[in-house]
Amino acid sequence: MPLPGSHEPESLSEEEVESISQEEARQELFGRGPSKTGMEIYEIVAIVVGIVGAAVAFEEIDNWSQWVVLAAIIVVVIGFMIAVNPNRRE
Repeated sequence: MPLPGSHEPESLSEEEVESISQEEARQELFGRGPSKTGMEIYEIVAIVVGIVGAAVAFEEIDNWSQWVVLAAIIVVVIGFMIAVNPNRRE
């Protein structure tokens, strides 16, 4: 049973399906998007946390193997960011 306000593909006529633009479908799927102010605050917090984390890592890491592990973690995080990017081309 569909939720109120949701549109099941079977319940839409062919004309209605064709009239839904790609942008409307993307907005319905992903929402309207975060506010600009919220994203700016998030970016500032993320940059500060990254700088503090880098400073702590630089002070605490004293062995080459720890640097290798840190590099592997950074590569995995960057790969994850690329994989979950909603604007990524298929």
